[in-house]
Amino acid sequence: MTVTVSAPCLADLGGLPFLDDGFATRRLLAVTAAVRYADASRRGLTDGMPAARAEDWLSPARAFMLSTASTPMPALPLTTSRSEQLTRTLASVAAVMPPWRMLLALPVRYARLSPAGGAISASSRDWPQHVLLAEEAFATGRELAEQVLHELAHQWLYLIQDTWPLQLPDAATVTLPSGTRDRSPAEVLGAAHVAAMLIRFYQHDHSSWAASRVRALTRYGTSCLDLAGTVSGDLTETGTLIAQRLKEAF
Repeated sequence: MTVTVSAPCLADLGGLPFLDDGFATRRLLAVTAAVRYADASRRGLTDGMPAARAEDWLSPARAFMLSTASTPMPALPLTTSRSEQLTRTLASVAAVMPPWRMLLALPVRYARLSPAGGAISASSRDWPQHVLLAEEAFATGRELAEQVLHELAHQWLYLIQDTWPLQLPDAATVTLPSGTRDRSPAEVLGAAHVAAMLIRFYQHDHSSWAASRVRALTRYGTSCLDLAGTVSGDLTETGTLIAQRLKEAF
């Protein structure tokens, strides 16, 4: 099975996940499934699975099986009570943001981040469709919602860049405005994407806390895009289009 993907164009996907309600969620998932099936077939991992079952490759287990990275995943199972808390949080976010329901329903394995090493949550392209949450992420409903949304934004951008890379090979690394070092241009765009989607989420909360958070996220997201501009030569056409769309969000 050969998969041919058209030239990169955000218009083909209707924009960006969480920012554009017309985002073509099903189209991206279909492309992802087909690309993964083709990859698995080349590597002799399909076990005779018919092409019609390509959607099976959207499961976290199969996605992780295809990863060629050697980075260990610091994960332990969530307790039942934490899993139930997570389910309630996702439902509450969906109630506030109905257009995000399909995005929130991405097949993801949620696990406990252990050891946390100071982080509250984590995800990586090395661990596709896996989101790790430290105990601190469950401190409040607001904290859990932000951490889960943060990591889901990354997961959806990972799906895009698995088919349409955002940066050129051997791109330079930079330090994020937060002080995190050795981040790629794609990760800079990912940080700005998270800020933009959280701003949209908090704009539905009219509390003074939310207004303060929106101001902080706006400063951070704008700083990330300024930083992306310094390495714009390392972005692909898709990466450049995403940077342009993110600038519109701020």
